[in-house]
Amino acid sequence: MTPRKRERRVIAAAGAAALVAVGLNLVFSAVAAHRRRKRRELPGFTAQVNLSAPEIKRLADRIIAKSKDTYDSVAAVPLDKVSFSNVIAPLADLDALQFPLVQACVLPRMVSTSEDVRRASAEAEKRLDSHFLQCRQREDVYRVVKAFTVKGERIGPEATRFVQCLVKEFERNGVKLTQSKRKEMEKLRSCIDGLNLKYIQNMNDLTKFLLLTEDELAGMPIEFLKDLEKEDGKLKVLLTIYHVTPILEHCKVGSTRRQVAVAYGQKGGKETREILENLVQLRHRLARLLGYPNYSDFAIEPRMPRTSRKVLEFLEEMSEQLSDVANRELNILKDLKEEGNAQFGMEDLLYYMKRVEELKVDIDISEIKQYFPVNLVISGMLKMFQDLFALRFEEIKDLEVWHDSVRVFSVWDASSSDLLGYFFLDIFAREGKYAHTCVVTLQNGCLCSNGTRKVPAAVLLSQCPKEFDGSSALLRFPEVVRLFHEFSHVVHHISNRATFSRFSGLRLEGDFVEIPSLLLENWCYESVSLKMMSGFHQDITKSITSEACQSLKTRRDLFAGLKLKQEILLCLIDQIIHSSEDVDIDDLIKDLHPKVMLGLPLLEGTSPASCFPRIAVGYDAVCYSYIWSEVFASDLFVSKFKDDLLNQHAGMRFRNKVLAPGGSKDSLDIITDYLGREPSLQAFIQSRTRNSL
Repeated sequence: MTPRKRERRVIAAAGAAALVAVGLNLVFSAVAAHRRRKRRELPGFTAQVNLSAPEIKRLADRIIAKSKDTYDSVAAVPLDKVSFSNVIAPLADLDALQFPLVQACVLPRMVSTSEDVRRASAEAEKRLDSHFLQCRQREDVYRVVKAFTVKGERIGPEATRFVQCLVKEFERNGVKLTQSKRKEMEKLRSCIDGLNLKYIQNMNDLTKFLLLTEDELAGMPIEFLKDLEKEDGKLKVLLTIYHVTPILEHCKVGSTRRQVAVAYGQKGGKETREILENLVQLRHRLARLLGYPNYSDFAIEPRMPRTSRKVLEFLEEMSEQLSDVANRELNILKDLKEEGNAQFGMEDLLYYMKRVEELKVDIDISEIKQYFPVNLVISGMLKMFQDLFALRFEEIKDLEVWHDSVRVFSVWDASSSDLLGYFFLDIFAREGKYAHTCVVTLQNGCLCSNGTRKVPAAVLLSQCPKEFDGSSALLRFPEVVRLFHEFSHVVHHISNRATFSRFSGLRLEGDFVEIPSLLLENWCYESVSLKMMSGFHQDITKSITSEACQSLKTRRDLFAGLKLKQEILLCLIDQIIHSSEDVDIDDLIKDLHPKVMLGLPLLEGTSPASCFPRIAVGYDAVCYSYIWSEVFASDLFVSKFKDDLLNQHAGMRFRNKVLAPGGSKDSLDIITDYLGREPSLQAFIQSRTRNSL
């Protein structure tokens, strides 16, 4: 689970009133007192970032106690006395006050050098998660909130949206169910969690392998072969993506590619397929229990499309519009087929795509990292975001943080000199640290009931090597893109100007949260911006060439039609099984595969659904989301930025119109208002296939 998803799951659905704010400040003063002498105070920032294991436990205890007190207080309001000030404001303020406190408990699990602290943080996260779920299931609080909605007190549009979100979150967590139905819901969720784990365990099974000779692996890089274990005089190929993908890309022997592809497609076997079938049925039962016709409509309701029907229409239209381009690409690959009259199959796609890439792209992707020293990438990235969005970053020294390699910056509006927020860069590898590049929010921007404003704060985590031969370490190009993508989330979070913490930064509709970062990824493929982040490691005055920049873009877009078709196939499978009852998954795939993949048959005996973890865990019924976000991002790029990448006026308008509202408005309305029209699917297809074949 990503930190952002976990964050949305862990944080309470509501917040506290001014009276509660005073109480919380008093309660937590003991925890913070001895630190005030050691660290600089940051205006508008209240999160603790370096707690000990005992402090984490005590803080979690107090969060839970004060949260319970607030919910009890709201529940005690007589139904004929409800008002914004005694029902909604207490919950909103509690959310604002608790968010940075909860994150102070949760962050150490990902960054602390102490195993005891990481363990205490993980335990606190579980306790807080359980407590906030109970809060969202309190019928007594829900009844009071509903009474407020009936009363009809006049409040502003953002407050109205906040109340609507509160009601919906209570209802999606079963608050309207009878006690027996609630027990059934909990049992279903427990069974689903257990099957999720079992599916992933099967996927991660390292006991399944093939034994192949060096002749059967002809074409594989020497380094790859050296890393393989030997058994019975043959080389041991594990059925994991780390072995399977390189073989499908480089092995010259068609029969080996087919053997490996089939073995991987059968890896989960009947058991994994049955797990998925059971998961789907349990999800449908859960959705029906909560009043939804199917699981897909339940999962998509809080997202941009709102209904499964809209998603299916989107995927089918995109598949159809890609068919001409994908057909041209497939015919080129078929013409390259080397194994005589053998039929071109799915096992051949990656191999021949790689051969065309080697011919068409004049760049060695493994060598291009010489132009990306990590320190130069970071400094160029920061300058670019400052210039584009009219921001000013100032590094803060002598601040107590969790590790001496962490850098801290304040963010200011370049025009007004208003303080907008803070970010922490924790980008270098160390033992015990979270292994992936991501963003963790520390504090949400919001306006408290006492008139003070909390400013947003976020952490960018990565695992970059620190030095290389005494110099700044070098980043692979995909790592550059990943850092840029995640820092875009930081800027999105800090640009928020919503009143309610609930609508701050990254607490957005799941499809919308990725759109700005996918938009800004385009800057990693354009010469004017890419040169700002590059410089040859032995002479940083020599930036990457324009030809190399074009090659990187061409490489990204090669065979975009076929690649998207494969993704659409899996998204359609995910959507259909989660929106319809009693679908035979194997029959569905056999029917759907040749239709979407332009006549290419499914490899005999394989089932993509049994080796596709997103369909089982984390993205069930919402696998479409990434493509959806890419479509919106491409339209935004083509229509607003492509002709002038560093246009500060365009950047400021995007910051104010798209980033600043956070979740305070409907996401589709935000994008439509900004574009002045509905987003265009055609813009995405044209931009991604222009450099294809």
